[in-house]
Amino acid sequence: MDTKSLPSLFNDPGHYVKAFKVFCARSAKFRTYSDWVDGVFSEPVVGKLQATVDGREELRVLGVGSGSGEMDCAMLEKLKRRFPRINNRVVEPSCELLGQYKALAQSKAHELQGVECDFRQQKLEQYEKAGDATKFHFISAVHCMYHLDDYDSSLEYLYNCLIPGGAILVIHLSENSGLCRYRERFPCFQPSDHNYSTSADIRSSLDRRGIPYTQHPYPVRLDITKCFDQASEEGGLLVDFLTNVLNYRKTAPEDMQRTVMECLGSSLCSESKNDGIYLNMDWDAIVISKPQH
Repeated sequence: MDTKSLPSLFNDPGHYVKAFKVFCARSAKFRTYSDWVDGVFSEPVVGKLQATVDGREELRVLGVGSGSGEMDCAMLEKLKRRFPRINNRVVEPSCELLGQYKALAQSKAHELQGVECDFRQQKLEQYEKAGDATKFHFISAVHCMYHLDDYDSSLEYLYNCLIPGGAILVIHLSENSGLCRYRERFPCFQPSDHNYSTSADIRSSLDRRGIPYTQHPYPVRLDITKCFDQASEEGGLLVDFLTNVLNYRKTAPEDMQRTVMECLGSSLCSESKNDGIYLNMDWDAIVISKPQH
């Protein structure tokens, strides 16, 4: 399937942001994160750290590719209940997203009292090259491994940044998700600067190094019902986001559109319930532990 002549969604940042907002709304992205932090995050991560860190010690946290900070701030609020002093270093390459994170942290100043933020507008590779020797108790990498040049070596680097007894949280798309199957069916839509790895690739990297971890699956669904309504502007934006094509409905050939929509709506990728169609976007939370010596 030839998509080279189709305009990339990334060529129009404004349109991309509009499409991304629809994606977030239809997947209840930030509510999903909040629910997960309130539930699964507590014992595998917070409980483990509490057994490791001296209560008088400042907890050192590193956020990698933290975006606009919703997930990080939710985790920091949970950590804050056990650790009164937290140094939170954030490594995020996007100036716009970093600005949104700063604004969010400022709006939550009361909830995050005792948290000192250190924002760095860098790619992880740039941060590593700078040679900072700081070691961390907790490192979060939430849906960011896709954007790294080499997630395998980056995982090893982050593991080396942990103190003994520390933990890394990697959240990544499950290899069993419908979104993964869709991407395998249409690799032509994936931008060249993304590695479309899955949680199976992350686990394989850790297994090769003998690094211990636990995996916690989490079900996520994206409401794609409006994608099948040609009159829906919201549906059009969501299709743009899923194909990474600007104005996909206007620019892609009809036979291509038909093939893609048949795949997205099939049981291979989605489930139908209550007159809606929901794309399976299950992700896995992998908690990596560094043994104490």
